[in-house]
Amino acid sequence: MTTITVKNGRKLSKTNFDSWEEVQAELILMQEDFELGKDHARILKERENEADSAVDNGYSWEEVKAELQRKNA
Repeated sequence: MTTITVKNGRKLSKTNFDSWEEVQAELILMQEDFELGKDHARILKERENEADSAVDNGYSWEEVKAELQRKNA
């Protein structure tokens, strides 16, 4: 087992992880100073406006399940 020490680091909410992805998720959640850049915020706002103005309601869950079953048959 490898032990990693970070001086002046914050405490993790847990000390055992099942995968590196789980460690990465924990580190991302610990980033309190995260702020979206102006370009990212603009893109997200554009997508939000597009979703709000969409006239198509999309697919029902039943339609999605039926399509997946058809493709997997």
